[in-house]
Amino acid sequence: MPRNQSKSIEELQFEAKLKIIEANEDYETQLYFETMPTIDPLYKYCYTSSNWNIPVEHQSVDAWLRAVIKHMALRLPQHGGEKTNALIVSVHKDLGKYEDMWIDYETKKLRKLAKSRVKKAK
Repeated sequence: MPRNQSKSIEELQFEAKLKIIEANEDYETQLYFETMPTIDPLYKYCYTSSNWNIPVEHQSVDAWLRAVIKHMALRLPQHGGEKTNALIVSVHKDLGKYEDMWIDYETKKLRKLAKSRVKKAK
């Protein structure tokens, strides 16, 4: 019976760091998303006015852009929404020695997403 290969400590550290980064991205995106109205066809997206309700340590242009994409995708076209395939990939400065592993991870994620979108289109 083959033994399961265990992950190295470095891989486990990378995965833990990645989970923290992704959770923080999701949290910041949701903070911005909650500043956007559920109903208002004349709503104009503004990073500055969204920041009024966001603590300084969580203000991020990347998170705001993710929230705008999510918000527009959920709204009807007649009400300021639009179908989109846009995706924001942020490069994190605090990855250090894990940068190459992160690039590989994001590349795999994008390939998987592209394949699933091709299947949906058929």
